[in-house]
Amino acid sequence: MTFGKPPRLLASECERSNDTTMPQAFQLISGPLVQQLLTRKDNALDKLLGSGSDATTLDELFWSALSRPPTAAERDRSAAYLANSKDRRHAAEDLAWALLNSKEFVFRH
Repeated sequence: MTFGKPPRLLASECERSNDTTMPQAFQLISGPLVQQLLTRKDNALDKLLGSGSDATTLDELFWSALSRPPTAAERDRSAAYLANSKDRRHAAEDLAWALLNSKEFVFRH
C-alpha cells in the first residue's frame, strides 16, 4: 500500500498511484521491510555470496538493482569495501541497501 498498490477491490490495477510519497522514502531509508528482506537467510544475497567471486557478486548486485553493470569507479570502491570487510555477508547487505537507496534506483525504478 505504501508503494501505491490499490486495495484488491478491482481486478485491474489502473488505480495504482505512481507518485512518490514520504512513507515510500522512509520505508526505503529505514523501514523494517527492506531490512528484513536484506537480512533474511536463503535470499538472493546468500546465493550470490555462495556462487563465486566478489566480481560476480558485484555484477549481479548492480544488474539486479540498476539493470546495468557497475562503472569502473563503482566496481573499485565496492570491491574494496567487500574485500576489506570482516563480515562479507554484512558488507553485501550494505552494498545492496546503498544501491536500493541510490538516486538512480529511486528515480528510475
